[in-house]
Amino acid sequence: MGSYVITVPGTVRHPVGEEARRTLLAVVHGADPEEAGTQVPDLDVLTLDEPEGTFVLRLEVEAPDHTAAGETALGLARRAFTAAGYEEDAVSIGTPVVTGIDVG
Repeated sequence: MGSYVITVPGTVRHPVGEEARRTLLAVVHGADPEEAGTQVPDLDVLTLDEPEGTFVLRLEVEAPDHTAAGETALGLARRAFTAAGYEEDAVSIGTPVVTGIDVG
């Protein structure tokens, strides 16, 4: 097993409000939605370009290999957007990319 940082790009069809952002970050962090998004490290997890409707999530997952890590990150991204109130057709999630590995 290793720890992978996976970058997941995508687009949203409507703006991510503050409550949706907190909920989304709570899912990816497993934290209380009232506290998520209030600390500086969260800025690295989710990058939004509101005018363009694009986002990048940087997720750290545990997995046996890069393929499983990408699948885990995709599932986590989908759960996060669903919890934040986005219907499946309101979010397009791109291909995940491994941007960091710690197998030791």
